[in-house]
Amino acid sequence: MGDALMARRVAIANRGEVAVRIAATCRLRGYEPVLLCGEPDAGGFAARAIGRVEVVGPAGSETDPDAVVAAALRTGAALLHPGYGFLSERPALARACAAAGIHFLGPSPETLERCGDKVETRRAAVEAGVPVLPASEPLGDDPNEWRAAAEAVGYPVLVKAALGGGGASLRRVGDPGELTEAVASARREAEAAGAGPVLYLERFLEGARHIEVQVAGDGTRAIAIGDRECSLQRRHQKVIEEAPAPNLPDDARERLHAYAVAVAEAVGLVSLATIEFLYGADGTIAFLEVNPRLQVEHPVTEAVTGWDLVALQLDLAEGRALPEWAPAPNGHAIEARLYAEDPARHFLPSPGRLDVLALPAAPRLRVDAAYAAWDVIPDRYDPLIAKLIAWGANRDEALARLSDALSRTGVAGVATNRPWLIALLDAPEVRAGAYTTTTAATVAPPAGPPPRLASAALLATALDRPPSSDPWERIGPFRLTGAAEIAFHGVDTDWERVFAVEQKGGVWHVDDGESQGSLRWWRGSDGLWTVAYGDELGTAAIARRGDGTIEVVTAAGRWLARSGRRAPESTRAAARADGTIRAPLPGKILRVPAEPDAPVEEGDPLVIMSAMKIEVVLRAPGSGRVRSIHCYPDQQVDAGDILVELTLTTE
Repeated sequence: MGDALMARRVAIANRGEVAVRIAATCRLRGYEPVLLCGEPDAGGFAARAIGRVEVVGPAGSETDPDAVVAAALRTGAALLHPGYGFLSERPALARACAAAGIHFLGPSPETLERCGDKVETRRAAVEAGVPVLPASEPLGDDPNEWRAAAEAVGYPVLVKAALGGGGASLRRVGDPGELTEAVASARREAEAAGAGPVLYLERFLEGARHIEVQVAGDGTRAIAIGDRECSLQRRHQKVIEEAPAPNLPDDARERLHAYAVAVAEAVGLVSLATIEFLYGADGTIAFLEVNPRLQVEHPVTEAVTGWDLVALQLDLAEGRALPEWAPAPNGHAIEARLYAEDPARHFLPSPGRLDVLALPAAPRLRVDAAYAAWDVIPDRYDPLIAKLIAWGANRDEALARLSDALSRTGVAGVATNRPWLIALLDAPEVRAGAYTTTTAATVAPPAGPPPRLASAALLATALDRPPSSDPWERIGPFRLTGAAEIAFHGVDTDWERVFAVEQKGGVWHVDDGESQGSLRWWRGSDGLWTVAYGDELGTAAIARRGDGTIEVVTAAGRWLARSGRRAPESTRAAARADGTIRAPLPGKILRVPAEPDAPVEEGDPLVIMSAMKIEVVLRAPGSGRVRSIHCYPDQQVDAGDILVELTLTTE
């Protein structure tokens, strides 16, 4: 790079936690980081953390290579780091940087071109002697050809998009009857995600693990920098990752590393990439794809190797030699992705304001945050709130540290996947390190009314107030009528909690109808309360809304409540009979299977829409008839828009 690096300025074309993480290494290496972002992020967490900001344009401009490079030129940057997502794997950005005289901190355009096409990357793997699963050629438009291709590959098959990263558009097909709709649905989702219409079929390996190898290359030679276990996935998106992969035979690990190096060298890798594989229960190894960029889960590799992978990218850009080998892993690291998504609503994203965000701190715990308290999680971007990375001398210690960190995390204002993550880490297969890509689907998120400690936290919000001067309203030793009754009921679920409380000797005594105990609490300035009820102790994130709703969130779940007795059964039944189908998120209508005045049964699809690159199917909540339809294909809708109205059968 020579003179070009004299500017010592790096443009970061990304957002959230990865932008903050890249900037930290840039500063340590003497570079000045500059954030390139869309208008919605101009005052966001990353912008505040980095300080120097250049707005690319309105929301969506972050995916325009010419606009991004123009913004980088305005900052005088000598280098550009794309992070992950957005344009990180787009050859057009690498080419635009080269044309502008900016060093792209990533692979060459040619490597990105080849790795961006999964069919072409498979060919590179085969040429390098790396095993792959049987697969078809790209599919055309004739369903008869799809069926013939599936028979040739062998059921079960996986429908995959040739372009685009991540798990978007993947569909498992177990028999011919499912194939046509799976291909059509996958094609719709792939096109909505910008991955294009080209699909192919690949044999589905039952009971497999998803293992990836971190690699770095200088264009001629590559090295393996350890492996990661990424089998815990939901909708084919990773949620928990660990390094090194547990319970993996030494010979299998050696072969995975050798195969990864062979693929990296075959595609002429410069900078970082991750080579992904399936590992079967019988020892089968099959190449999946190349992700030619910094990976979301890179912190677990950094934790066990002691290497700074962004610093390694800068080393290679500055012309330093690629190390001969990476160190052997020291200890074990596990990462959990904390998302703003609602487990009670099929894990749909949950944008909104973070009324409480209290992230834990502990030795050997790293937290990469994307937001701070009172920030707003927009509906336009990935809903990742933070990544929690725990290191331990062994896997059990790392698991315990991560579980403890999640239990001490506090979030209110939006729904999160935290209770599900805690349940997932506690699953026997996960504890034993014996899980596969299907394990996460077997773990259900916690549900039901608030347990004892969460109910006690609600009660604490009512008692945490100055004493009243009116003896008839006062709860305590001078209340004329004895113990007071305080009730709470669910806002969106059918539950009620009634407490008898009185204060004696400065201590609150509570009878919840099932047990009795003393209640104490300590309110934190960050919105995280510590609550002790009887012999139970825990934390709760608590937020009050303007309409009187109280949100209480513990490690066991999230509940919305109001004070007072619940509505009569007749009123609740009337509310349940509401047949209004609304858009859960802003998005685009793809199809409307509902027809005017047509009968429907519970579970029938009414509207299919694309929201945040996910295909969302809205179904009938009960049996009845379609009263009216308020949407049409290709229409853009906002959250809460009425899409379909039903007249539901009341019997």
